[in-house]
Amino acid sequence: LDKPSRWLGLNADGEWRYLAKEQEHHQFVRVAGTLQLADRSGAVSEDAMRNFRLKAEEAASRLQAVLEWRGQTDPQRYAQELDRFCVEVDVMVGLHLVSARNGPFAGTKLRGLAEAGGMELITEDGAFHYRNEFGETLFTLVNHEQQPFTPEMLRTALIQAVTLQLDVPRVKNCPEAFNLMVLQARRMEQGLNAKLTDDNQRVLGDAEIEKIRRQLKLIHAAMVARGVIPGSPTALRLFS
Repeated sequence: LDKPSRWLGLNADGEWRYLAKEQEHHQFVRVAGTLQLADRSGAVSEDAMRNFRLKAEEAASRLQAVLEWRGQTDPQRYAQELDRFCVEVDVMVGLHLVSARNGPFAGTKLRGLAEAGGMELITEDGAFHYRNEFGETLFTLVNHEQQPFTPEMLRTALIQAVTLQLDVPRVKNCPEAFNLMVLQARRMEQGLNAKLTDDNQRVLGDAEIEKIRRQLKLIHAAMVARGVIPGSPTALRLFS
């Protein structure tokens, strides 16, 4: 299968549990198999859909169970429609801080400004994360050269440019997160004597920032209308 598949069992107490090694001696009155229809790599393939059906039919036969198909009458078509929708709203906003007349940024100064703004360096991905009170990442700060940040590297590095990134569909309150990211960008722009630019290296003023803000509100509204709430478990699965 080219997409995640999860299987759950309903026990006698009415509780659904993910089927795993720990439950192999438990008894279940009903089993449900699920297949994710789309993610950032595209819609589920016809072969995967066919294999999933075959596995479900084989399992039902071995268990002498009645097989019931739930969900869309044409799941392949629905998966393609869902994929097209995801492509439309899958936006990554990037605000670039580029060195200006004073030359590259010292890594120590960059780290100091990032941490003063509430960001934390996560060594697993080499990026600074701005998190909310629930530990959820709202936006990140990454090296424009795609070299991960590490404490050792930041002690000696001179950095030409960095990027603040907001993964729109994966953030619950995107407009608010964007406002926080802009505030962080402006503070670092001043602290680093840098230029704040867009993906095309054009300087970002208030008018350009407001245009991005309006686009994000439209994307947020489109996702809510579709029933895919930004930052929800459904959105995190789709945009994975």
